[in-house]
Amino acid sequence: MLDSAMKTAGTGLAVAGAAMAVGLGLAIKKGAEFEQQITKAGAIAEASSAEFAMLKNAAMDLGASTSKSASEVAVAMQQLAASGFDVNKIIGAMPGIISAAEASGENLARVSEVVASALNAFQLEATDATKVADVMSMAANKSAASVDDMGFAFKYAAPIAKTLGVSLEELAAATGIMRDAGLEGSQAGTTLRF
Repeated sequence: MLDSAMKTAGTGLAVAGAAMAVGLGLAIKKGAEFEQQITKAGAIAEASSAEFAMLKNAAMDLGASTSKSASEVAVAMQQLAASGFDVNKIIGAMPGIISAAEASGENLARVSEVVASALNAFQLEATDATKVADVMSMAANKSAASVDDMGFAFKYAAPIAKTLGVSLEELAAATGIMRDAGLEGSQAGTTLRF
């Protein structure tokens, strides 16, 4: 009886040990993925070692304080860096972009790409990312449009809209109206080229 109990306990410990090893392996893999992603974001942004540390700390803080993981934040930071944002602009833009992704339920990397494009097209500061994200989220939530539709529409119409004095809010509302009428985001953007 004692021998049977010891075998059962030994088996339980072996299973628990294996589960811990698998969990540890996954944690190490996730950590390595994060390091790779944040390093790439820093390289694209041409960050100094001090700026890289700021970028990494911001990603980890946002990963801990929002519904997005640090790895997701790092990928979004890569998108912003690829759009020409420097480290300070990336850090300034991330809270608004995360809010938009959370509100819309869409992919954080895609939302960062869409918001960055709108910021660049309307020649806004990175700290305006929250405003841009809010405008797009509100237009998307009040219409059949998604943030992705906004991205396609803004791709075609935003540069011309800015030149003609059409505001971000007006373009977002027009995109929502066009989407409600059955046009996809890219079709709405082509139509809204004014």
